[in-house]
Amino acid sequence: MKKLTLRLLLFLTIFYGLILYLVSCVQTKDFYSPVDNWRVSIPEEQGVNSKILLKMLKNIQSSTLDFHSILVIRNGYIITEAYWAPYNKNTTHNIKSASKSIISALAGIALENNYLDNLDQKVSEFYPEYVNEPLKQDISLEDLLTMTGGFDWMEDSGPSPYDLDNWNKIPMRDKPGEKFEYNTMMTHMMSAILTKTSGECTKEFADKWLFKPLGIKDYQWRKSEDGIYHGGSDIFLTPRDMAKFGYLFLHNGQWGRQEIVPKEWVKESITPKITIPSEAIFGTGLEYGYWWWIKEDTYFAWGAGGQYIFIRPDLDLVVVITANGFNDINRYNGFMKAFLDENIYQAIKSDNALPANPQAFQDLNQIVKEIENPKEKPIQTIPEITTTVSNNKYIFEPNAVGFQSTTLSFKNNAVCLWTYYIGEKEVNLLIGLNGNFLINTIEFSMGVNPDSEKIACKGYWDSNAFIIEHHIIGDPSKQIFTFSFDGDKINMNLTTIGMDVAIKGTKEK
Repeated sequence: MKKLTLRLLLFLTIFYGLILYLVSCVQTKDFYSPVDNWRVSIPEEQGVNSKILLKMLKNIQSSTLDFHSILVIRNGYIITEAYWAPYNKNTTHNIKSASKSIISALAGIALENNYLDNLDQKVSEFYPEYVNEPLKQDISLEDLLTMTGGFDWMEDSGPSPYDLDNWNKIPMRDKPGEKFEYNTMMTHMMSAILTKTSGECTKEFADKWLFKPLGIKDYQWRKSEDGIYHGGSDIFLTPRDMAKFGYLFLHNGQWGRQEIVPKEWVKESITPKITIPSEAIFGTGLEYGYWWWIKEDTYFAWGAGGQYIFIRPDLDLVVVITANGFNDINRYNGFMKAFLDENIYQAIKSDNALPANPQAFQDLNQIVKEIENPKEKPIQTIPEITTTVSNNKYIFEPNAVGFQSTTLSFKNNAVCLWTYYIGEKEVNLLIGLNGNFLINTIEFSMGVNPDSEKIACKGYWDSNAFIIEHHIIGDPSKQIFTFSFDGDKINMNLTTIGMDVAIKGTKEK
């Protein structure tokens, strides 16, 4: 009897040990999280048609669209990843207002950890000094999260949203909680509240509770003069790290075996609170949660120019895009239709693996290589005027952007050295003339990165006008400089988002 009991005990021990092992294996699979490296897979292995993804990349290549990167992740695997030169997988991008969705997650974490009590709390409870009229006393945390603060505000055409003093300067137009008005002051105030209630800056709070658990290390974040980190813009992340944040929300705030963002907060954040009114400046036809945009089965973080983190839970899908030029809602709607609805979503054919398509996958890899390593173009014929204007220093008339002078020095028709003074700063940039960018480093900030900038430049002649494409790496927008010459006179036209400036100059005697 004792032998039987011992055998039974031994059997049960082994049996339960096996069960625990199997459960552990299942949990490990279910709780996969890409802390250090993403898993990579062939699209067909994840039920996705490579031919449709190939068609999409070809369409982008043949268009004038200014893509910087695209990442498609299904079932936790990267199935497509491409970076348009001069960008690569290590480039951090200013994700602009997609940062608002990160601030939303931090607000949920703060609630869970009792830094905040509830969403009915008023802003005046934290910053009574910024409440100078009765209606402002009623602005709640919920109103911040739904962009219904009630200010008489016009995004991108008013004072800085990163100056807390503007809470007293900007009058109220509506009763709080009643009307949607996109307003980055709302998210910046949340950053200030998190700073005050946690006793640490928003960046330190984010590091502790969000970024370090996700393995996000190489990023930047701009702050205002009073030391408050920008709430609502100016977080710089790599596309893979943007995808980590999307993947976290896809899995309801769960990362490995740890709940980073409370599950209920994720649910509330992506539940529509507001239908964007037709008179809104942008976002019409969409719904809005807690600093997340919602369109049918997709919810997403959205930043100016074309910075997106799309999440489609029913397809186990995360799509990350960084780009330039997708600002207005009409172009955005066309973008959604062309790239998500008609391509990526259509490429997903099954929850199971599809038959292998080696040729399509090979072609997909080939176009990605071409995107990331563009071929040099034959050096174009250089107009005669080049010898006349090369090495001349031109002095500019006083102008709003602070350019003092410029010199273009053409070297063996393949490279141009462009020297200019802006304010008291001297900038020297090499310009590629073979169709590819040359990367330059300057040891001061141009307002994008805090200490130094990497600038990519390429140039070409259009008749007798010399044109330079100028990218501050990481910023969504690019600058186009067009130089035209008339004897000793120069005209430099600078075009970028929201700016078109013509500057006249004369050759230095």
